[in-house]
Amino acid sequence: MNAIDMVKTMMTALQSGDMELAANTMSDDFVLRGWSPAELNKGEMLAMQSELLSAMPDFSYHLRDLEEQDSLVTGLMRVTGTNTGDLSLPMFGIPLIQATAVSIELPQVRTEFIVQDGKVKEMMVEAVPGGGLAGLLQQIGGELPVLPRLDNSDIRRMDKMDEANIDSR
Repeated sequence: MNAIDMVKTMMTALQSGDMELAANTMSDDFVLRGWSPAELNKGEMLAMQSELLSAMPDFSYHLRDLEEQDSLVTGLMRVTGTNTGDLSLPMFGIPLIQATAVSIELPQVRTEFIVQDGKVKEMMVEAVPGGGLAGLLQQIGGELPVLPRLDNSDIRRMDKMDEANIDSR
């Protein structure tokens, strides 16, 4: 299977709820960047997708215009869905969002995939205002929690911890 077919298979499996097939198309060290405030690994991506499908059974990525160059596949993605079920995303610290019946449509974004050894290793979603998980939540009446601000003593403590970790190697 070529790289474009691997990406299409993964994305179709994700939006149809076939998490086993989706997992089989992803490398063990898969990472999703740009969709949420923090990178998601394979397990986190699959868990999030399951929750999104539970809340929006018609969730779709609308992936198009795929092009391949070596191990890089690029394309355009426009997420849509209708929030007909409650959305639970505890992994992001988001309280349960009741079904709203709101149809969401996120901005079209450039998306890149790295395919290595017959598996999708990375998915990188362009971060744009109103896009990604934050944009989805805004459209259905939720929001990502604000991370606490660090003061200078927190930053110094983290720097010391980093130095200690480096020295112990």
